[in-house]
Amino acid sequence: MKLLIDAVESSRFMTESQSKSLTEKLITLTSDTNAGKFKRNLHVPGRVKSENKQIFYIVDSINEAINSGKRISFQYIDYNSRTKEVLRNKGNAYTISPYSLIWNVDYYYLVGYYHEKDDIRTFRVDRIKAQPEILEVAADPVPEDFDITRYTREVFRMYDTEEPVPVTLVCENEVMKGVLDAFGMDIKVKRAEKGHFQTTVMACTSPTFYGWVFQWEGRGRITAPEVVVQAYAALARKVLRE
Repeated sequence: MKLLIDAVESSRFMTESQSKSLTEKLITLTSDTNAGKFKRNLHVPGRVKSENKQIFYIVDSINEAINSGKRISFQYIDYNSRTKEVLRNKGNAYTISPYSLIWNVDYYYLVGYYHEKDDIRTFRVDRIKAQPEILEVAADPVPEDFDITRYTREVFRMYDTEEPVPVTLVCENEVMKGVLDAFGMDIKVKRAEKGHFQTTVMACTSPTFYGWVFQWEGRGRITAPEVVVQAYAALARKVLRE
Protein backbone atom coordinates (compact mmCIF):
# COMPACT_ATOMS: atom_id res chain seq x y z
CA MET A 1 0.00 0.00 0.00
CA LYS A 2 2.83 2.42 0.87
CA LEU A 3 4.58 1.72 -2.42
CA LEU A 4 1.32 2.27 -4.32
CA ILE A 5 0.79 5.62 -2.62
CA ASP A 6 4.37 6.67 -3.42
CA ALA A 7 3.84 5.72 -7.07
CA VAL A 8 0.58 7.70 -7.27
CA GLU A 9 1.98 10.80 -5.58
CA SER A 10 5.11 10.88 -7.74
CA SER A 11 3.40 10.02 -11.03
CA ARG A 12 3.91 12.62 -13.76
CA PHE A 13 0.98 11.63 -15.95
CA MET A 14 -1.63 12.53 -13.32
CA THR A 15 -2.50 16.04 -12.21
CA GLU A 16 -1.89 17.14 -8.61
CA SER A 17 -5.59 16.91 -7.77
CA GLN A 18 -5.88 13.44 -9.33
CA SER A 19 -2.91 12.17 -7.34
CA LYS A 20 -4.39 13.56 -4.14
CA SER A 21 -7.84 12.11 -4.83
CA LEU A 22 -6.51 8.66 -5.70
CA THR A 23 -4.24 8.62 -2.64
CA GLU A 24 -7.20 9.41 -0.41
CA LYS A 25 -9.15 6.54 -1.98
CA LEU A 26 -6.25 4.14 -1.42
CA ILE A 27 -6.08 5.10 2.25
CA THR A 28 -9.76 4.22 2.69
CA LEU A 29 -8.81 0.61 1.96
CA THR A 30 -7.14 0.36 5.35
CA SER A 31 -8.53 0.81 8.86
CA ASP A 32 -8.84 4.15 10.65
CA THR A 33 -6.22 2.91 13.11
CA ASN A 34 -3.66 2.35 10.37
CA ALA A 35 -4.58 5.32 8.16
CA GLY A 36 -2.10 7.61 9.92
CA LYS A 37 0.76 5.29 9.01
CA PHE A 38 0.16 5.96 5.34
CA LYS A 39 1.11 9.61 5.41
CA ARG A 40 4.05 9.53 3.05
CA ASN A 41 7.04 11.84 3.04
CA LEU A 42 8.15 11.32 -0.51
CA HIS A 43 9.57 14.35 -2.31
CA VAL A 44 10.48 14.29 -6.00
CA PRO A 45 12.53 17.43 -6.80
CA GLY A 46 11.44 19.29 -9.89
CA ARG A 47 8.63 16.86 -10.67
CA VAL A 48 6.43 18.34 -13.39
CA LYS A 49 2.86 17.07 -13.21
CA SER A 50 0.52 16.68 -16.15
CA GLU A 51 -2.19 19.28 -16.80
CA ASN A 52 -4.42 16.86 -18.72
CA LYS A 53 -7.42 16.21 -16.47
CA GLN A 54 -8.93 13.67 -18.87
CA ILE A 55 -6.03 11.23 -18.62
CA PHE A 56 -8.03 8.45 -16.93
CA TYR A 57 -10.72 8.58 -19.62
CA ILE A 58 -8.12 8.66 -22.40
CA VAL A 59 -6.34 5.58 -21.07
CA ASP A 60 -9.66 3.81 -20.58
CA SER A 61 -10.77 4.50 -24.17
CA ILE A 62 -7.47 3.26 -25.59
CA ASN A 63 -7.74 0.05 -23.59
CA GLU A 64 -11.34 -0.42 -24.71
CA ALA A 65 -10.34 0.05 -28.36
CA ILE A 66 -7.46 -2.43 -28.05
CA ASN A 67 -9.70 -5.02 -26.40
CA SER A 68 -12.47 -4.58 -28.98
CA GLY A 69 -10.13 -4.42 -31.99
CA LYS A 70 -11.26 -0.94 -33.11
CA ARG A 71 -9.44 2.07 -34.53
CA ILE A 72 -9.33 5.32 -32.58
CA SER A 73 -9.22 8.95 -33.64
CA PHE A 74 -7.81 11.85 -31.63
CA GLN A 75 -6.13 15.26 -31.79
CA TYR A 76 -2.58 15.58 -30.48
CA ILE A 77 -1.12 18.65 -28.82
CA ASP A 78 2.20 20.45 -28.76
CA TYR A 79 3.31 23.77 -27.25
CA ASN A 80 4.51 26.97 -28.88
CA SER A 81 7.20 29.41 -27.74
CA ARG A 82 4.71 31.12 -25.40
CA THR A 83 3.94 27.78 -23.69
CA LYS A 84 0.49 27.85 -25.28
CA GLU A 85 -1.15 24.64 -26.40
CA VAL A 86 -1.29 24.07 -30.17
CA LEU A 87 -2.58 21.15 -32.21
CA ARG A 88 -0.26 19.03 -34.31
CA ASN A 89 -1.09 17.85 -37.80
CA LYS A 90 -2.81 21.21 -38.50
CA GLY A 91 -5.55 20.21 -36.10
CA ASN A 92 -6.48 17.14 -38.11
CA ALA A 93 -7.21 14.00 -36.14
CA TYR A 94 -4.83 11.05 -36.08
CA THR A 95 -6.43 7.71 -36.98
CA ILE A 96 -4.64 4.88 -35.24
CA SER A 97 -4.94 1.14 -34.92
CA PRO A 98 -3.81 0.85 -31.29
CA TYR A 99 -1.35 -1.94 -30.49
CA SER A 100 -0.36 -1.38 -26.89
CA LEU A 101 0.10 1.03 -24.00
CA ILE A 102 3.62 1.43 -22.62
CA TRP A 103 4.68 2.83 -19.27
CA ASN A 104 8.07 4.50 -19.59
CA VAL A 105 9.86 7.09 -17.43
CA ASP A 106 6.65 7.97 -15.55
CA TYR A 107 4.54 8.47 -18.66
CA TYR A 108 2.00 6.43 -20.60
CA TYR A 109 2.63 5.99 -24.32
CA LEU A 110 0.39 4.62 -27.05
CA VAL A 111 1.96 2.50 -29.77
CA GLY A 112 -0.10 1.93 -32.88
CA TYR A 113 -0.33 1.93 -36.65
CA TYR A 114 -0.71 5.45 -38.05
CA HIS A 115 -2.80 4.98 -41.19
CA GLU A 116 -2.08 8.35 -42.83
CA LYS A 117 1.68 7.76 -42.81
CA ASP A 118 1.56 3.96 -43.16
CA ASP A 119 3.88 3.56 -40.19
CA ILE A 120 4.02 2.47 -36.55
CA ARG A 121 4.15 5.54 -34.27
CA THR A 122 4.36 6.38 -30.58
CA PHE A 123 2.21 9.01 -28.85
CA ARG A 124 2.46 10.31 -25.31
CA VAL A 125 -0.95 9.73 -23.80
CA ASP A 126 -1.11 12.91 -21.71
CA ARG A 127 -0.66 14.92 -24.92
CA ILE A 128 -3.76 13.45 -26.50
CA LYS A 129 -6.19 16.37 -26.55
CA ALA A 130 -9.31 14.60 -25.28
CA GLN A 131 -10.90 11.21 -24.91
CA PRO A 132 -10.30 9.41 -28.24
CA GLU A 133 -13.24 8.50 -30.43
CA ILE A 134 -13.55 4.76 -30.86
CA LEU A 135 -14.40 4.24 -34.52
CA GLU A 136 -16.69 1.60 -35.97
CA VAL A 137 -13.82 0.40 -38.11
CA ALA A 138 -11.76 -2.68 -37.36
CA ALA A 139 -8.18 -1.98 -36.34
CA ASP A 140 -5.36 -3.45 -38.38
CA PRO A 141 -4.05 -6.49 -36.48
CA VAL A 142 -0.70 -6.33 -34.72
CA PRO A 143 1.91 -7.83 -37.09
CA GLU A 144 3.03 -11.30 -36.05
CA ASP A 145 6.67 -10.22 -36.01
CA PHE A 146 6.02 -7.11 -33.88
CA ASP A 147 7.89 -7.39 -30.57
CA ILE A 148 6.76 -4.65 -28.17
CA THR A 149 9.78 -5.14 -25.89
CA ARG A 150 12.23 -4.76 -28.75
CA TYR A 151 10.27 -1.82 -30.18
CA THR A 152 10.34 -0.02 -26.83
CA ARG A 153 14.09 -0.44 -26.62
CA GLU A 154 14.78 0.58 -30.20
CA VAL A 155 12.55 3.64 -30.25
CA PHE A 156 14.93 5.38 -27.93
CA ARG A 157 13.17 6.84 -24.88
CA MET A 158 9.91 7.11 -26.78
CA TYR A 159 10.67 10.31 -28.68
CA ASP A 160 11.91 9.22 -32.07
CA THR A 161 10.34 8.08 -35.30
CA GLU A 162 13.53 7.40 -37.27
CA GLU A 163 14.22 3.82 -38.36
CA PRO A 164 16.47 2.12 -35.76
CA VAL A 165 19.96 1.22 -37.01
CA PRO A 166 22.87 -0.68 -35.44
CA VAL A 167 25.24 1.75 -33.73
CA THR A 168 28.59 0.74 -32.21
CA LEU A 169 29.60 2.42 -28.96
CA VAL A 170 32.94 2.38 -27.13
CA CYS A 171 32.54 3.45 -23.51
CA GLU A 172 34.43 3.61 -20.28
CA ASN A 173 33.43 0.83 -17.92
CA GLU A 174 31.68 3.30 -15.58
CA VAL A 175 29.15 4.05 -18.33
CA MET A 176 27.90 0.43 -18.40
CA LYS A 177 24.98 1.11 -16.04
CA GLY A 178 23.71 3.88 -18.30
CA VAL A 179 23.92 1.68 -21.38
CA LEU A 180 22.07 -1.16 -19.63
CA ASP A 181 19.37 1.26 -18.44
CA ALA A 182 18.83 2.44 -22.00
CA PHE A 183 19.21 -0.76 -24.00
CA GLY A 184 18.58 -3.67 -21.64
CA MET A 185 20.57 -6.47 -20.06
CA ASP A 186 20.78 -8.66 -23.15
CA ILE A 187 23.17 -6.49 -25.18
CA LYS A 188 26.37 -8.15 -26.36
CA VAL A 189 29.51 -6.60 -24.90
CA LYS A 190 33.22 -7.16 -25.51
CA ARG A 191 36.37 -5.61 -24.17
CA ALA A 192 37.86 -2.66 -26.00
CA GLU A 193 40.87 -0.55 -25.05
CA LYS A 194 41.94 -0.55 -21.40
CA GLY A 195 39.06 0.38 -19.10
CA HIS A 196 36.55 0.40 -21.96
CA PHE A 197 33.94 -1.89 -23.48
CA GLN A 198 32.34 -2.06 -26.91
CA THR A 199 28.74 -2.85 -27.80
CA THR A 200 26.44 -2.52 -30.78
CA VAL A 201 22.87 -1.40 -30.06
CA MET A 202 19.80 -0.65 -32.13
CA ALA A 203 18.99 3.05 -31.78
CA CYS A 204 17.09 5.80 -33.54
CA THR A 205 19.86 8.18 -34.61
CA SER A 206 18.23 11.49 -33.75
CA PRO A 207 19.07 14.42 -31.45
CA THR A 208 17.56 12.46 -28.54
CA PHE A 209 20.07 9.65 -29.00
CA TYR A 210 22.96 12.04 -29.61
CA GLY A 211 22.01 13.94 -26.46
CA TRP A 212 22.17 10.69 -24.51
CA VAL A 213 25.70 10.05 -25.85
CA PHE A 214 26.77 13.64 -25.12
CA GLN A 215 25.81 13.42 -21.45
CA TRP A 216 28.76 11.07 -20.85
CA GLU A 217 31.23 13.89 -21.62
CA GLY A 218 33.42 11.80 -23.91
CA ARG A 219 33.35 8.67 -21.76
CA GLY A 220 31.05 7.12 -24.35
CA ARG A 221 31.56 7.64 -28.07
CA ILE A 222 30.07 6.46 -31.35
CA THR A 223 32.53 4.55 -33.53
CA ALA A 224 30.30 3.12 -36.29
CA PRO A 225 28.70 3.42 -38.74
CA GLU A 226 30.62 6.35 -40.18
CA VAL A 227 27.45 8.14 -41.32
CA VAL A 228 26.24 8.25 -37.70
CA VAL A 229 29.67 9.39 -36.45
CA GLN A 230 29.60 12.25 -38.95
CA ALA A 231 25.99 13.17 -38.14
CA TYR A 232 26.86 13.39 -34.42
CA ALA A 233 29.90 15.58 -35.19
CA ALA A 234 27.82 17.81 -37.47
CA LEU A 235 25.21 18.30 -34.76
CA ALA A 236 27.90 19.26 -32.24
CA ARG A 237 29.38 21.79 -34.68
CA LYS A 238 25.94 23.23 -35.33
CA VAL A 239 25.31 23.73 -31.63
CA LEU A 240 28.67 25.42 -31.09
CA ARG A 241 28.13 27.70 -34.09
CA GLU A 242 24.71 28.78 -32.91
